[in-house]
Amino acid sequence: MKTRMLYFLLIPFSGIAQEKQKADTESGYFQLGVRNTVSAFSDDGANGFGYGGQFRIRINKRMNTDWFADYITTDISGIARRVDEHIGWSVVAYPFNCETTKGKLTPYILAGHCFDYTKVSKNNSTFYKDKWSSAVQAGIGAHYNITDRMDLSLTTQYMMHLGYDVRATVFEIDGNKDVFIEKEKVRGIEGHLLINLSLNVRLFDIWKR
Repeated sequence: MKTRMLYFLLIPFSGIAQEKQKADTESGYFQLGVRNTVSAFSDDGANGFGYGGQFRIRINKRMNTDWFADYITTDISGIARRVDEHIGWSVVAYPFNCETTKGKLTPYILAGHCFDYTKVSKNNSTFYKDKWSSAVQAGIGAHYNITDRMDLSLTTQYMMHLGYDVRATVFEIDGNKDVFIEKEKVRGIEGHLLINLSLNVRLFDIWKR
């Protein structure tokens, strides 16, 4: 009789232990991925397209980290070209569903920081202006779990660059287009929307549970 009573008393604690074990199965795994990137709503009004890569290290059931690099090119009215290179990281939080089961959709929010290099050059010319700066970003996204170890992720985030901006102003004289490229002398904030579509594969666990 005492043994049965002890068993019933321990039932709630066994549920907590199972939940903890389930949470532990999500932590420590390493993902590697590739991604396509669109840069929109920038100050110069042109859209950029690029590619990049990323890896993720899962901290626990509710939190992930995303480490990325992007290479983005933007055509400016056919007479100039802008190149943006990003390298940075984000913290990813799962406020709702955090499962990685096949067929599940996992929404998330994220925020982070990156360093970037920008170069704007005139076509058919060696003239250019460039800059180094840093940025902060925040946004939302979702993983679609193709399998238990592979997902397709769509992320939309707004990125704000802090530092000296490089601007390209297109003008026309006698029907001929030209561009004026300048680097601002005063620090400011330059923002744009970054949209990423990535394919990620879970490779291995970094630490044992």
